[in-house]
Amino acid sequence: MAILDTRLLPLIEALADSGADWLAFEILEGVRLGRVPEETHAELESTRSAVRLGKRQMRLSEQRAVPPPAPVPILGDEQIQWAAEYLEKRISDAVLMLQETLDQLERIISGAQTLDGAPSGSAAKEGVTLVLQTDYERLSVRRRDAAGGKAALSKLGEAIKAWVASVRNGGQSE
Repeated sequence: MAILDTRLLPLIEALADSGADWLAFEILEGVRLGRVPEETHAELESTRSAVRLGKRQMRLSEQRAVPPPAPVPILGDEQIQWAAEYLEKRISDAVLMLQETLDQLERIISGAQTLDGAPSGSAAKEGVTLVLQTDYERLSVRRRDAAGGKAALSKLGEAIKAWVASVRNGGQSE
């Protein structure tokens, strides 16, 4: 288990302050766990093939028990780089999944309108609005919001790279 590099604290605080505490927790957990060994590409492909062909593979309980390799700690500058890459990938994935969700909902709605012969009104032209409701807040997201998020991803990537360079050079990040 690695000790958290204190240079990550401003990033963690910024995430928490911006309402992305879930992402801050994921980064903390990732650093705590280290690099956990995963199945090799060959193992994954073997499993995919067996499932496609309906073959029975040897069960884990039938195999000789071998402890998994120990996680490799993430230390120093590597923590900074790992956190930056994780942050960029996780936010990119979230924005792209949101955009895909809106696309799928619009396909469902347009298919339903075609089936019942309903005229396409202003609601159809506006597109889908995804509304998320919690006990504390209500958030509405439309296609233009997702598109704006996707457009901002390149700026995010540049800002993260600048932060990494600043932290590695001993400067303070903003």
